[in-house]
Amino acid sequence: MTEAPPAEAALTTADFVECYRAHYPRVIRALRLGGADAGAAEDIAQEAFARSLVHWRRVRRGRNPPGYVYRTAFRLYARRADLREEELPNEAGATADIQQETATRLSVESGLATMPPRRRLCATLCFIVGFTPGEAADALGIAEGTVRKQLEAARDTLRSAL
Repeated sequence: MTEAPPAEAALTTADFVECYRAHYPRVIRALRLGGADAGAAEDIAQEAFARSLVHWRRVRRGRNPPGYVYRTAFRLYARRADLREEELPNEAGATADIQQETATRLSVESGLATMPPRRRLCATLCFIVGFTPGEAADALGIAEGTVRKQLEAARDTLRSAL
């Protein structure tokens, strides 16, 4: 295999670093909202970026390089089946606004927790991370129509949770 010219290698590295800086915290957040505990989310995100770096020259030429990272992360998460319950934070002494925000966040997290894994992942990517259904479908390796159906069901679940 031939080495990339130095200019292309630097561009490839710069693209990866930019993607890493922009999306690493978002991948962790998406995994956390998808049900992973904090330590597992960080481990999975690191592994997803490490695997993506190995193939970055090819990945960066694709339609959605960050989507590749998310897809890798969510597939790693699915393989781990790390679906342990987390303790909810204690918000004693918080102001009324913070308590209301916390109650809403916990309701959303509770609603997400009751969803089947695929629906929870679709909802997390679209509602929380901000992906379009097409981007979520690409990231999860499923059809866009499947994502749209899962999002409709997720909306119903979240409406009743809120």
